[in-house]
Amino acid sequence: MVHDLAVAYAAASSVFSLARPMQNESKFHPPALPARFFPVPRLHERIAAVAAARIVCLTAPAGFGKSTTMAQQLAALAARAVGTCWINLDEADNDVECFLDHMTAALAAAHAPAASATAHATGRAQLLAMCNRLAHQSCDVALFFDDYHVITNPAVHELMDWVLAVSPVQLTLYIGSRSRIPLKLSRLRLCGGVADLGAADLSLTRDEACAFMGVVGAGALDAAHGGVLYERTEGWAAGLQLAAIALQNASDRERFIRDFSGSAHDIASYLMNAVLARLPPHVDQFMSRTALFDRFSSSLCQDALALRDAPELIDWIGAHNLFLIPLDRRGQWFRYHHLLSDHLRKRYLDTDAGAARADYRAASHWCERAGANDEAIRYALAGDDSTRAIDLIAGCVDELIRGRAGFDTLLRWMSAVPYRLLTQRVQLRLTFIRSSIWNNRFEQAENALAELEYDLGSGPPVPGAAAALCSMEMLWCLLYAFQDKTALAASRSRAWLVRWGPSAPPSDIARAHIAIGYSAFVAHDYAVAEQSYQSAETFYAAADFYSGVVWTERFISIIRLEQGQAREAERVLAALYLTNRARLGADSMVASHTGVHLAQAAYELNKIDAADAALDSALTIPTDPVLAADGEGSALPSGFGLLEDYMAAYLTRARLLCVQGQAGAADAVLSNGVAGALQCKQLRLARILMAERIRLALLREDVALAASHESALDAVDAVAGPAVHGRGEAEEVAVGIARIRLRLAQGATDADAIAARLQELIARARVQGRMRMLVKLLCLQARYHGGRAEPEEAGAAIHEALLIGDEGGLCRSIADEAPHVRALIASHGAWQSQSHRRDARLVTPDYLAQVLAACGTAADAAADEAAPAAAPEAHALSPREVQVLRLAERGLANRELAAQLFVSEGTVKWHLHNIFAKLAVRNRSSAVARARSLNLL
Repeated sequence: MVHDLAVAYAAASSVFSLARPMQNESKFHPPALPARFFPVPRLHERIAAVAAARIVCLTAPAGFGKSTTMAQQLAALAARAVGTCWINLDEADNDVECFLDHMTAALAAAHAPAASATAHATGRAQLLAMCNRLAHQSCDVALFFDDYHVITNPAVHELMDWVLAVSPVQLTLYIGSRSRIPLKLSRLRLCGGVADLGAADLSLTRDEACAFMGVVGAGALDAAHGGVLYERTEGWAAGLQLAAIALQNASDRERFIRDFSGSAHDIASYLMNAVLARLPPHVDQFMSRTALFDRFSSSLCQDALALRDAPELIDWIGAHNLFLIPLDRRGQWFRYHHLLSDHLRKRYLDTDAGAARADYRAASHWCERAGANDEAIRYALAGDDSTRAIDLIAGCVDELIRGRAGFDTLLRWMSAVPYRLLTQRVQLRLTFIRSSIWNNRFEQAENALAELEYDLGSGPPVPGAAAALCSMEMLWCLLYAFQDKTALAASRSRAWLVRWGPSAPPSDIARAHIAIGYSAFVAHDYAVAEQSYQSAETFYAAADFYSGVVWTERFISIIRLEQGQAREAERVLAALYLTNRARLGADSMVASHTGVHLAQAAYELNKIDAADAALDSALTIPTDPVLAADGEGSALPSGFGLLEDYMAAYLTRARLLCVQGQAGAADAVLSNGVAGALQCKQLRLARILMAERIRLALLREDVALAASHESALDAVDAVAGPAVHGRGEAEEVAVGIARIRLRLAQGATDADAIAARLQELIARARVQGRMRMLVKLLCLQARYHGGRAEPEEAGAAIHEALLIGDEGGLCRSIADEAPHVRALIASHGAWQSQSHRRDARLVTPDYLAQVLAACGTAADAAADEAAPAAAPEAHALSPREVQVLRLAERGLANRELAAQLFVSEGTVKWHLHNIFAKLAVRNRSSAVARARSLNLL
């Protein structure tokens, strides 16, 4: 049953990308080449000369032809059967998940086989699978990004760096930007993998400028006049095109050219005025009004602006080459060149601001009806209709908070609203505070809560003040819980229940019990924690609040995992995971949280692929170093959850990477988590992640690095002081284990102190019922005794660890200690059969085989390592082992042996391990020869 669930939730991730909203076609449509297109062979020869480049950067101010150059290159590549894809970037792409979605969608469109082959993956895993598919099929793909200058989020730049690092040479990136592209390209530049084209490359030469003027309709120009325009524009294509348009209607061409001068900005303004002055008034008015919007369609113009002749006017503007850019293949959405739209918008607002605001408001209503909430809110704000913008925001709250990025969007919208209006809407203020908490903006939330508390306590009575006060005090409890001030959260919640419990909504009563239960969980009082969560579940059910019911069930499963019941935890989480995705959507926060802890449980059971799939669908965690952006809370993924959620996500991702042989990436994950935790003052998270960094460094046998991590841990401890150590020792066992590991690696001589510390931590884990942590401690104790040549004590410690693991399915907690206890595990069968401290409970052969497999050691190698530790007399072979050896003598494979003996293949492996250990041999042939020499066969 557990295996079936693992397959089910791994397969379920295939619907993840399908659950995302359908992408706007205009995102992936390159600008159409002008009807009077002027090719520049020199420029494309320059691009062809750097065909081996991994990334082509076109960096220049507006109007230098970056988009046109890339569009022509795309067409040329497509003609050669190269897969091509295009992304028009905008500010929304600063969200990493959104950017990643657009990139994978574009690549899928460019190379459909890769998409179908990676349908099971999500996020970075899907992108990586696509790249691998491209490499295996030798398929060339070119991915174009236009307007990259709008990307300001460092996490998106980090994602692009990662793409360049993991993608094959078959993928080439073309990036157009008005500003320097802030990617880490030094290494690629050294090997010729970067081609840079700047304004000097994109500028037209004198001859090209003269030819260009003729193509775009300026008429024939002699060399002198063409030279003047070239000198004044310095080959700037947009300036030349504007000049060409103006020249078409100039009554005195020579005077126009003679008077033409100024900076690029002045030239643009001058030429636009010259061009626009000769437009028919109704066309000029149409362009001014439509330039207000980032994009417009004939439907928007007709319905919102009452421009009935919009289709004809759009066709006319396109036919006259007035910088109109189609945004989709069907020609439904358009925009103007940025220079033109900026000029028209400013002119319209300066000359008739009232009319412009009316157009914004009308467009806002139209966008609302069309379901384009983001544009509806932005246009309402631009139209000075802030009250309506607030109404629109309030109407989106319930829908947005279901998604992981919803709180980001809410904060962005509410930050744009005049604060005086926001303060008049108590419910939106509460939403703002809640959004701030979920985005790790704790200081912002605390200030807003303090201000709201003052307003409710000292200002005039407002309708619903009691309900608002109740919600506000509950937000204080949640803030303390999110800040990991769990004892304070619990005490405030108990006080809240006394004051508001009889009259509060059931969902808020449930949250109070959650805060109390979470405090008990952190203190490892699992009985109180579970009782509190069950109470919370009752109130959530009474409120018909599905997400809350799931939250409590999920956290009870986390308790089960800490108690060592990995199989039960995984079973419940797998069922919740599938139900959540089906009911709320793959991108909901509830499904995301469940996916993180399902990944944690699956990893413990050594279901590596299943854990990978669940975690990928839940949260994207950068695997390269990330610099924290400006702004509180920006270093950790926003819209996520309590510290336990972050801890599970970072630890599981790092451990998965380590198992997959990517130790460097694993350490980078932990380093990013530590930086984010310190930025958000989550000291417990920082300490636990630092402890894991120590373990990984020791796995790489880098004792010096591990010691430096301990020094960083000491620095945090010095700052934290009793704030960490005196409030429940939640993290002290994990940190204590890390310090003991380091002391053993350093060859510490204070053996008695280490033994005493181990006994102290083991006793604490037993009392707290932390079986998962107890298993790790017992493995460490076995390592300690093994290093002191105390095989009986070492065997006893590993035996207890295996018994606990066997009962609940714990696997990786033992296997992750494999470098130091592998031999003890491999020889455990021999120890168990010979030990004077015989235990009535025996470790099952199947479980032992599972742990050995997780250790990543072949049977022969495991036995080889085990032989020095246990070399008993040959007559110690049991009758069953002799029977196994006789069948092995016939050359039967393990599967055939299992069929003959009516046991599992794992049991056969277990018997062979014990036989090899007892006979002090390394393989089957040696075992058979040894047994013959002892007259056992």
